[in-house]
Amino acid sequence: MLPIVSEVQKYFYVLKICSLSTIVREYVAMRSISSLPFKDLILKAADVDITNEDRAWKLSRPLAEFIEGNHNKSQLEAIHAGLSRKSFVLIQGPPGTGKTQTILGLLSAILHATPARVHSNKGTLVGVKRGPELPIQEKYNHWEKASPWLTCSNPRDRIMPLNGDDGFFPTSGNEMKPEVVNSSRKYRVRVLVCAPSNSALDEIVLRILNTGIRDENDHAYNPKIVRIGLKPHHSVQAVSMDYLVEQKLAGMDSQAGDKQKQGGVTKDKDSIRASILDEAVIVFSTLSFSGSALFSKLNRGFDVVIIDEAAQAVEPATLVPLANGCKQVFLVGDPVQLPATVISPVAEKFGYGMSLFKRFQMAGYPVQMLKTQYRMNPEIRSFPSREFYNEALEDGPDVEEQTKRSWHKFRCFGPFCFFDIHEGKESQPSGSGSWVNVDEVEFVLAMYSKLVSRYPELKASSRLAIISPYRHQVKLFREKFRSTFGVESDKVVDINTVDGFQGREKDVAIFSCVRASKDNGIGFVADFRRMNVGITRARSSVLVVGSASTLKRDDHWKNLVESAEQRNVLIKVSKPYTDFFSEDTLKSMEVKESILERVEAAPEEVEVDMAIDASAANADQAQPEDNDWGDAGEAEGYDGNFGED
Repeated sequence: MLPIVSEVQKYFYVLKICSLSTIVREYVAMRSISSLPFKDLILKAADVDITNEDRAWKLSRPLAEFIEGNHNKSQLEAIHAGLSRKSFVLIQGPPGTGKTQTILGLLSAILHATPARVHSNKGTLVGVKRGPELPIQEKYNHWEKASPWLTCSNPRDRIMPLNGDDGFFPTSGNEMKPEVVNSSRKYRVRVLVCAPSNSALDEIVLRILNTGIRDENDHAYNPKIVRIGLKPHHSVQAVSMDYLVEQKLAGMDSQAGDKQKQGGVTKDKDSIRASILDEAVIVFSTLSFSGSALFSKLNRGFDVVIIDEAAQAVEPATLVPLANGCKQVFLVGDPVQLPATVISPVAEKFGYGMSLFKRFQMAGYPVQMLKTQYRMNPEIRSFPSREFYNEALEDGPDVEEQTKRSWHKFRCFGPFCFFDIHEGKESQPSGSGSWVNVDEVEFVLAMYSKLVSRYPELKASSRLAIISPYRHQVKLFREKFRSTFGVESDKVVDINTVDGFQGREKDVAIFSCVRASKDNGIGFVADFRRMNVGITRARSSVLVVGSASTLKRDDHWKNLVESAEQRNVLIKVSKPYTDFFSEDTLKSMEVKESILERVEAAPEEVEVDMAIDASAANADQAQPEDNDWGDAGEAEGYDGNFGED
């Protein structure tokens, strides 16, 4: 190498394979376990915490009433488990069960709770030491000195801001007032909220900016928060670290000379970042970046760490935010949805892909499961509830009525239907490692054409999705859509991989399974976690397209096919596929009149897709950690290139 470098005008090429930043942070986090107060719990995964009334924290009556009135039974159980102050609290959130709503309730509770020993039975503070009672005139003297704004203006207000720096923490521009802290509150905690991906993080930030959290008097307010990480969604830009730093710099006195300014900018930015972090009550960061040098400069650590999508992160990544030290950890996720993306089959073989959440659960650690779902029609919910959640899922109030649609008048359009493309054939593009099924693409496009012609309201990417486990099938769908309909697919339908749809929902979801052969297996389509995600994205209709004979080689898929048979929604389709959607065929699949009357009475208005489009935001995960912010993962869909058939 050295002779090449020393030669003049000699060209050579350097290829960056990956960044080691995340790996190094995970290694440092693992080495730090020995210094953590709950190291034995992490190593043994045993529930050794002793919960008693003195250790538990309680809420003021107004806040308790608000939380009880805005959360269901299982959500309340999760919040109360957090108030017990156990070192680790695991919360499992199946699809549509209000995981983000629970996290917001948790934030309101843990930020404004007080130790039980200072509460009386009536909910008022007791046992707080107070000085002797002063005469009224003496009180006035003290009040005037301590609170000069009672008689005149605040001395601090007389100091005018310089260059527009008004000293206020930027907010999202909504009308919620900043928090007014009660003088008797002495137990304020700081919280670090983390997630493996930027999109999962921004969903929580956006909800806080829009709704705020509640204080002990049940008043909504915007707490001081900061979002740290790469490419924050534009809707949370106002609280991103880079934006706040620039705002602070813009307000600083800039009368120094150019040289002085150039020499001090970096130092100024570092000090501003540190001050913003110290001021924030809630800090949001990706798992990887919580191990950066910025966090090591904190004057004060975090009391509580909340990790969302914890089952989608490898265990070393989960340890990164804990290495800074904390008193309590919340792991929120769902081990029967998508796991962490581990490219190396060797690492997967030795257990690198297992999350801390899953290991704790397997060891018998108690898990608070959210059980009431508000997303799916009961016909969609029934199979995943039985197959993956031991029949634990129940429907929220009016879910059945809210998810009924006019297209349910045809048996083939939902709420659940399995189309057996028995003549379909899988194929593998040369050198790709991925799979496609041209017959399924042809059938799905014919079905889409009939759906949107009869129900034009579905001609929107916020309403209808086409999902497949394989990236090349998604690519083929997009190409065929463009050549068939003459428009880009993203304008009228959302086409993506299963991985790209985690955490999202649509009114109608068409799932293309791809695998169809006489002898081959079904590859990673057999991963029940991807199966669970794929069939739970829809609110009103999930339409599964696949080869029943091929899929039945797997136990979970066999159960799904048999469930469709029992419900009389397994439809065998032969070529030509356009004939299947003829008017005569559709008429033969109309449901009974008694059901029709209820369907037509259902409202047509439905909520649109999440404000943060995970298909775009999750793309950050697919990037191999440029700019030292990265997080592992591949939202465009890890399609089984490694260790597949």
